[in-house]
Amino acid sequence: MEELSHSKKLSKVDFAYETLKNDILNNKISPNFPLKINWLQGQYGYGTTPLREALSRLEGDHLVKLIPNKGFYTAPVSIDELTELYRTRSVIKLQLLKESMLLGDGNWEADIVCTHYLLAKQTSPSKGTCTYEEYKAWMQRYDEFESTLISAHRSPWANRFYKIATDQVRRQGCAFKLLIPNLEGQGFSLGTAQSPTLRTFYSIETYTEVKCAVLSRDFEQAQMLANKHLDMVIAAYNEIYAAHII
Repeated sequence: MEELSHSKKLSKVDFAYETLKNDILNNKISPNFPLKINWLQGQYGYGTTPLREALSRLEGDHLVKLIPNKGFYTAPVSIDELTELYRTRSVIKLQLLKESMLLGDGNWEADIVCTHYLLAKQTSPSKGTCTYEEYKAWMQRYDEFESTLISAHRSPWANRFYKIATDQVRRQGCAFKLLIPNLEGQGFSLGTAQSPTLRTFYSIETYTEVKCAVLSRDFEQAQMLANKHLDMVIAAYNEIYAAHII
């Protein structure tokens, strides 16, 4: 069980909630999985009361659903829901980006240049030689770049909703292969090979365009690129899905 750095400050309910939430978001517990109390006690060692309260909170986060006469299950995933989450997240991101472009100072600009440089130095998943460890390193740099772009905002509530949507997007994206039985057990780079759009998504040129538009404070161009990015992501999932569901 993963240790939480702030565990001493958490009640048993909080600790159970954070641990289960982390495992659901990272697909250590699969979608539509029955969350039986006895099974959870065996896996995590928590008592009945903390587990039930944690599950109720996770239901409010839309990570768990309660089915009458059956009990709690992890929330399902679907292509349609993944698409909706991406679109919703994009709307929030544009608000945060616009504020950051209006309010960002020289340090913010320097951070954008730095995170873009570090992203460019990583082996791109668009290359057939990219390993899974290199892919994870690329994703970390990608997250740092994306977070820096919107870091000068002044809307903490919008940022909270953005983080929630991002968590849900990542969970659905990681579970994507479960929607495609033929994809199970195959290499992570298979999607890149089958989706020309995904190869464009992973290319550094895509993010260089974004960097230039943001640093130029050209919100119209940045918005166009953000919408283009969203269309690429949705198209890539559809290309991979269509390649396997025939």
